[in-house]
This record gives sequence, structure tokens and C-alpha cells, in this order.
Amino acid sequence: MKISLVIPAFNEEKALKAVISEYEPYADEIIIVDDGSSDSTCRIAESLTDGKVRLFRHEKNQGKVAALRTGVTHSSGDIVIFTDADCTYPARYIPDFLEKIEAGYDLVLGSRQIRTENIPLFNRLGNFIFSSLAAYISGKTIVDSQTGFRAFRREMFAKFDVDAKSLEFETKMTVRAAKLGYKIAEVPIEYRERVGISKLRPVRDGFKMFFGLLTVAWNETSPLGKMIMFPSAIFILLGLGFGLVALYERFTVYYLVNEYYPLIAVFSILLGIQLISIGLIVDYLTKKLDRLEEKLS
Repeated sequence: MKISLVIPAFNEEKALKAVISEYEPYADEIIIVDDGSSDSTCRIAESLTDGKVRLFRHEKNQGKVAALRTGVTHSSGDIVIFTDADCTYPARYIPDFLEKIEAGYDLVLGSRQIRTENIPLFNRLGNFIFSSLAAYISGKTIVDSQTGFRAFRREMFAKFDVDAKSLEFETKMTVRAAKLGYKIAEVPIEYRERVGISKLRPVRDGFKMFFGLLTVAWNETSPLGKMIMFPSAIFILLGLGFGLVALYERFTVYYLVNEYYPLIAVFSILLGIQLISIGLIVDYLTKKLDRLEEKLS
């Protein structure tokens, strides 16, 4: 199998050369996409180009997702691997990725479980929350849905691609693949300290990931799953309404005028959550049957 490595790079002059040197033995083709860098990233990338390393450039910064798409478009390998240009992901795990793909997995994630102290504490908390949400929405155990180190067969990218512009792309891609019933494997990897300045904005990107998850959860859910889940919004809103009234009474007149309101609130919210869970389970089973039918045909 021919291996194509795609590296998006935006102002990564400090790490790019080391990344190419480390990954070169593991790939048949390395595609660097300079996303409108204002430093010497492009010049360094040009100096590295040869028969194996190729450079494509965006005149203006278009974001990481556009750079990844450009890389995939110009790739020619059977397997595409994404990594970052900041030295955080070790290349030595690529053989493990390929082993998983040969075993029949559709998407392989480099799960950052070793040396996690190199991830800032706030980012670690965000990773845990969003990976837990991704696992709940997709019905699959996902430890690190945000990792930028991943591999898949080239023809699968059209199925995994999602509407995103920045760092929410990885999370939405992972959940979409899971929701569609494709097989996902995670390889525990070491996460090294970043070289250069991080582009992540935890609060801003966190909101994008959250709303991105909700979008994928709804758009990729089967009609039957949506029918089951739709009444849940009514019950949750009803529960929140009763709960707010109970809190208002407690903090204004200092006792509950309607003492059953808290019970109604809890019951309504739990019922809404249960309906969401049942809808997601039904959707998961439906998509698994779709993938089975796809393989049999």
C-alpha cells in the first residue's frame, strides 16, 4: 500500500524540518500544505521538496481544514495519514495504524494517552468532555476524538468529510464516521510537548466543537432515531420550566408553593434523556445494519 502523509502548516518554521525528517522513512509521499504562513515556513518547505516531499501553498490563510482537503486532493496513496507540523505526534506509531487498517478498520486514531502532562490541564478537561459526548452520541467508546493524528483509506475521505473550518473538524469527523457505522480503532500514543505557539483557543474552539457535535448528532441520525428523540426536547424544556419555577419560589418566598414541581422537573428531564438514549441506540443499530448490507453487496 502506498502511504500519503498530509501535513498542514501555518507558521510552523521551528518544527517543520524536524517533522519531515522524522516521518520520511514511514511514508511514500509527503504533502506539505502551507496555509498562508507569514514566517519562513514556506521557504523551509521548499528547501525540503524532492521526489517524495511535495509542497502546495494557499496564498491566504484558509484554515486547517482547507489545508487538509488540499492535501487529500493532491495525494495519490492508498492510505492517507494526517499529522501536525509541531512535533507533538511521534511517527513511530504509523506501522500500528497500518496494521489496524489491514485488519479492516476504516478510521484509525492516535489516542493521546501517554505523556498527557504535555497537554495543558484545561485542554485535557476539554478532551475528556468532548470525547465523552462523542462516545455518547455515537454509541462507541472513543477516548480521544480530537486527535489530529489519524489514518484512513483515501477513498473513505469523502464519507468522513464534514462541514467545518477549524479545530472542530477532527471531532466532527470522528463522530460522523462512528454515526455512519464505520469501524474505528484507537492506538495509544505518546503526546510530546509542542514546538512553537499553539493555534488552539480553548473557549472559542470549545464552543465550536460543542455545536459541531450537536449538528452531527442530528444530521447523521436516521429518521427513525429522530422520531424517537424529537419528543425529548419537549420533556427537557418542560422539566427546566418546572425547575425554574421551583427555584424562583424557593428564593423569593423561601418555601415551595408547589411542592411537587421539583419532582416533575427531575422526572421530565430524565425521561427526555432516556428518549435521546433510546433514539441513539436505535440509530446505532440501523447504521450497523446499513454497513453490513454495504459489505454483503
